[in-house]
Amino acid sequence: MDDDDDHDNIDLTEDFLLHTLHNDTIEQNTFFEHFQRFLPRQTLIYIQYCLLRIPFLLLYDYLFTEQFSYLFDYFLEYSSKIIDQENQILFKPISYILHSYFFHILIDINLNFSIPILGLILLIVFLLCSDRRLVIFYSYTLSLLVIYLYYQINRFMDIQINTFVLQFILSAIYIQMLNIRSPVYTYPIQKRLCHIAPILYLVTRYIFPLTYSIYILNIYYLCWILIHLSEALIFQRDMIINLIHIRILNQLINLYNNFGIQTLFNTLQHRIHVVTLMKIFWLTKIIIIPLGFRAIYTHPFIINTTTMNTTNETIINYNTTLTKTIYFTTLFYGTETIFTIISLACLVSHGMKILAHRLFRFLNLWNEDVEQIGIIIGMMFFLLLFQSNLTRLDLHRRHIPLLKAFSLLIVALCHFLHTILEPQLLKVAMQTMTTRMAFDETNENQEEVEDNENKSSSSYFSRKILRSFHHQHVYTCLSLLFLIILYAAFLWRITTFSTWLLAITAFSLELIVRLIASLAQYTLYVLDAHNRLSNVDSFDEYIFRVKAITSCFEFILGVFLLFNGFYILCFEARGALRAFMLAIHAHLNIIKNVRRGWQILRNRKSAWDNVTQLPLATEEQIENYNDICSICHNVLTTGNTCITPCSHLFHQKCLQKVFYATQNCALCSRPIVLEKKDHKE
Repeated sequence: MDDDDDHDNIDLTEDFLLHTLHNDTIEQNTFFEHFQRFLPRQTLIYIQYCLLRIPFLLLYDYLFTEQFSYLFDYFLEYSSKIIDQENQILFKPISYILHSYFFHILIDINLNFSIPILGLILLIVFLLCSDRRLVIFYSYTLSLLVIYLYYQINRFMDIQINTFVLQFILSAIYIQMLNIRSPVYTYPIQKRLCHIAPILYLVTRYIFPLTYSIYILNIYYLCWILIHLSEALIFQRDMIINLIHIRILNQLINLYNNFGIQTLFNTLQHRIHVVTLMKIFWLTKIIIIPLGFRAIYTHPFIINTTTMNTTNETIINYNTTLTKTIYFTTLFYGTETIFTIISLACLVSHGMKILAHRLFRFLNLWNEDVEQIGIIIGMMFFLLLFQSNLTRLDLHRRHIPLLKAFSLLIVALCHFLHTILEPQLLKVAMQTMTTRMAFDETNENQEEVEDNENKSSSSYFSRKILRSFHHQHVYTCLSLLFLIILYAAFLWRITTFSTWLLAITAFSLELIVRLIASLAQYTLYVLDAHNRLSNVDSFDEYIFRVKAITSCFEFILGVFLLFNGFYILCFEARGALRAFMLAIHAHLNIIKNVRRGWQILRNRKSAWDNVTQLPLATEEQIENYNDICSICHNVLTTGNTCITPCSHLFHQKCLQKVFYATQNCALCSRPIVLEKKDHKE
């Protein structure tokens, strides 16, 4: 919270491990030095950083569980019963409010929105605290817990050897917590109270009657708690004041106002390490929580149920094998709450990021956009699970949305691979054309011989042309096409017909069409480089037709996905998030694509109309012009050369390309269409 937080973090690990029950100064190797033989110092500090913050994530996750809702409902029910038992007039309005329908709606709103938001604010505050402050907080909390356990032991447990052993352990823990904190003048008093507690246990059991013993225990532990809290309030008042004022949140708000939300997220990620904490939290919850705090989930292991005809008794057979126990326990605790699903999405995002890094580096397709693939896939994974209401499904059905989400992620990864692959593939094609043009300029005589051989050959694909397809990116594109077809066929074979299968098939078909279009464009570039196109001027028209056909297929599949999602929304799984995602899909993938396609068609028609309005140049004009086309740098010929009002000559197709961007001359930048209109007038 303060400027000394970083200084507090430096020697905390060593200070924490150097503390013992007695402050001896014997010269020997400390625990920290022993650990440093196996792990570096920075690694130990990072492990400590995560361990100190994971309990806060577990507590925040508890706010989303059904146990917390049951606990809250039980508290309200218990309070209403106590108020109903009182027949006083003052409590009747309170009882009416507690039983009203509007009050229950407010409680549901608080459980779903207010409490998680307030808990998130407190979580951020605690996560931003320094390690030293968190250790002090844990020491006070554990000390208070030890006092409570002491009280429960002295009041309710019988005299046994296990009782004295437990008291000795609690005493050692309490003394250790005192040693962690800075020594204060209440330290000897608390230490004496801790040592007297076992003696008080014997005295109250054998000397005083039961009623007096209860009063003595209550007074003793009340004084102990007051001394403990007074130490916290007096000697840690600076930390408490900082928490009350929430200075960290004020700093974050100022950061957001000055630099924006992106800087705020980057700062939180840099200071808190959100992704790392979420991954460790998920692994902690599925491993530590079932073994130490909550029961292992064994309910869904029912094999079958049989009913006896004579006694009408139902016999349930269970299968509690170790494999199924681990599987269902992991599935239950790993998908229990929304917060747990977010942490699982962070884990999946990290795994897919590592996989994408290795894959794209292996395929020589690495660029800066690959860094974002982990974030994109993590968000997709969370949205897919959230809109399927995974936390509300029966445990034996929760694996179905998970498998569906992972299946869609595979197709999404292939789409992203094609997005990176297509520009690189066309870049290779452009390099082939450039190399061919340079070769033509330096070997004109040899090219004439090759052209004669090509004319005599009836095949479009000679050995040199086929050699242009021997490239890693071409093999990657063909392999991806083959794999996505096999993947779609595999899904149709192992799953039943459903709307989800239609959706993933549509995504796969869209990728197949894009891959075929990329290969077709690459083929056109190669054929044009080797002069195998019958009409060289139609090269751009061929490229446009390939892109137009691809866009039409994508539009048809987008409309199909819209109707498929609308059917799911109406008849299978309703939800506001699903409706919102459908609206985004309709706007981005259908409406905007239609507008963009219509605008392209209008621009092409307008450009060609403007070109056809210009007069064609005669052979005499071309000879007098004595120059090449300044757009494509090729020779001007009669029949396809137009002359502008500014007396410049261009190919019609070349000038049409210029008209897509501007209606001015490519040489002198004078308006062409405007002068034409003025000439008509």
